[in-house]
Amino acid sequence: MKKIFRILTGTRLWINLGLIVTVISLVVAGTLFWLSVFTRHGDAVQVPDLTGYEIEDLPEALEKRYLTYEITDSIYSDEQPRGSVVQQNPLPGKTVKRDRAIYLTVNSVLRETVIMPDLSGKSRRIAIPMLEISGLELEELSYKPDESCTGCVLDQLYNGKTIDPGSQIRKGEKITLVLGQRSNELTKVPRLLGLSFDDANALLNAYSLNMGTVLSCEGCETAEDTSAAFVINQLPAGRENAGLGSFVDLYLSTDSSKAASFIEPADTTNATNSSLYDLEEN
Repeated sequence: MKKIFRILTGTRLWINLGLIVTVISLVVAGTLFWLSVFTRHGDAVQVPDLTGYEIEDLPEALEKRYLTYEITDSIYSDEQPRGSVVQQNPLPGKTVKRDRAIYLTVNSVLRETVIMPDLSGKSRRIAIPMLEISGLELEELSYKPDESCTGCVLDQLYNGKTIDPGSQIRKGEKITLVLGQRSNELTKVPRLLGLSFDDANALLNAYSLNMGTVLSCEGCETAEDTSAAFVINQLPAGRENAGLGSFVDLYLSTDSSKAASFIEPADTTNATNSSLYDLEEN
């Protein structure tokens, strides 16, 4: 008993206990300090709204907030600038730790691709809507002699070369349709005065004709102004005969009052009729 008492009251025991307590305290303090550094406890920032930012502007926008970014997905939208941010995670306003990566979805620089339809043998009034439904645009109607396939598609061209059905092609690209034509066949030029630019183009295609040159456009400063303008004159004039695939040049104006004076009851029907492609084959 005396031996135990001597051990408990001895200096060496308390020195050892002190060393143990000190070591444990240092380990605990070191662990807490490491966790604080690793998790950056209390060191948080607010996520900015990156929607609409161009990719090249992201480093500057995030560097001052000690954040980084990763592009995880891309989409294609005509409503957003190409190469800009359309979605992000975490959302704007969220609080995150410094050096956190913000995951982004951007609007693709390249347009999405679509599949080229098979228009061979189809009539013009069927082929053009099929082309537009596929996300493509008509560039031109071209005709070549063919007694057995008048008004139907003989070939489909992209950049002057045949494009096979099923081919991948960027959405919005322009396609030329090569149609058959009987020898010396003519069509009557429709009267376009008073029609909008887009309606005039659709009506010309329905009559197997092409949009020519815009010779002048009063009040137009941009391409959007031209698309919204109205026809105030045309060459050749309405109701003249022309070869299939011929071009009709236009004079336009953004002044709707000038265009309104040209509209006749018959023309109004043509301009507002949603079935422009249902005209009889010429």
